[in-house]
Amino acid sequence: MRMFWTLVGYEYRKIFRRRVTWAALVLAAAFAVITSQINLLGGYYLDGERVSSNRAQMALDRSCALTLSGRALDNALFGEAAAAYAAIPEDADLYQQTEEYKTVARPYEEVWDRLGFFFYDELRDSRPTWGDDFYAARDAWVAGGIADMQASRATKAALLDWNDAITTPWTFRWTTGWNWLLINFEMAGDLAAFLGAVLLAPLFAGEYSRGTDPLLRSCRHGRGRLAAAKLFTGFTVTALLFAFFAALYLLVMGLTYGYDVGDAPLQLLQIGYVYPLTVAQAAVRAVACGLGGALLFAAFLLLASAVLRSAFPVVVGATVLLLLPMFFDFDPTSVPLWPLLLFNLLPSRMMKFENIFSPAPYDLFGAVLPQYVVFPAVALVLCLPLAALALRAYRRHQPA
Repeated sequence: MRMFWTLVGYEYRKIFRRRVTWAALVLAAAFAVITSQINLLGGYYLDGERVSSNRAQMALDRSCALTLSGRALDNALFGEAAAAYAAIPEDADLYQQTEEYKTVARPYEEVWDRLGFFFYDELRDSRPTWGDDFYAARDAWVAGGIADMQASRATKAALLDWNDAITTPWTFRWTTGWNWLLINFEMAGDLAAFLGAVLLAPLFAGEYSRGTDPLLRSCRHGRGRLAAAKLFTGFTVTALLFAFFAALYLLVMGLTYGYDVGDAPLQLLQIGYVYPLTVAQAAVRAVACGLGGALLFAAFLLLASAVLRSAFPVVVGATVLLLLPMFFDFDPTSVPLWPLLLFNLLPSRMMKFENIFSPAPYDLFGAVLPQYVVFPAVALVLCLPLAALALRAYRRHQPA
């Protein structure tokens, strides 16, 4: 084993002793930080007039939400939000400019936004059962969407069971920080995969292009342990890159938006999700799926590096594999579910926030499993044969 770790250390030194590696890492980190702030750039306008900056508007949203944080979204809180909305003059051209909105309704905006998803035209009504009506309307809406899906009966039944398991009333929290964190965990996986493609493509193909592979394979450990060390290096570097970018986004989103308590239901991020998870539980599962997708991408990359004779086509092919699936999607209500399920097993698809938690689980011989279980499991299972094929390709490679 000492020789194995010596070989791993050698491969690590080849990667991280290059200045270009650190330059790429710094550029990728800068890209992550800058792009995470884009939605806060610019100003907030009303009737063509700048009122404040987007960042100041977000800070006001957070301040208002935190005053209600921890309260149950029940009849009482929904009723207060509806009454606050009703205080806005009905004939106002822009309700955001009214004094009633600024002083009465503004603190409840995130609450009546959710209530208005189903009852926007009825928000001025006075009724004591706003909370009960909201959850009943949501359940009916979710059930209708599930009924329209072209999925198996077992899948539809499981989705309805998961939805029934969601605890009501929900706990209201400031969830914008959690929402952007979950979205950016996908970006962490994409950055880890793309940077990994640049750094790891030469692991095998670089030896071929330099003509050093016959010499390496003629050495005592050149066929078995060296190949295994290269594979171990590829997977662990990818995992470290993902951990770095995930931690970076965790820090940046915390400093930018702040995190409220993580016991809020996932449904505060997207009202149609049916899994009975809190935002903190969802974040853990998003990390597992992001890491799984990055490792699966690394497995394809290492196989290509072991098969092809140059690192350039490896990088090009890996980039296509990463980016192309992002431009396509399927609606589970308009097409059979199985094409979407197969498509979502591609690395960049299984890292996507919406694909992890949308109501599109996997029916595997009668056992219906959510995506956040299937994605990391499939990634790990597929990594093994892909790594074995890469090892075989390296051992059998014939010099040009």
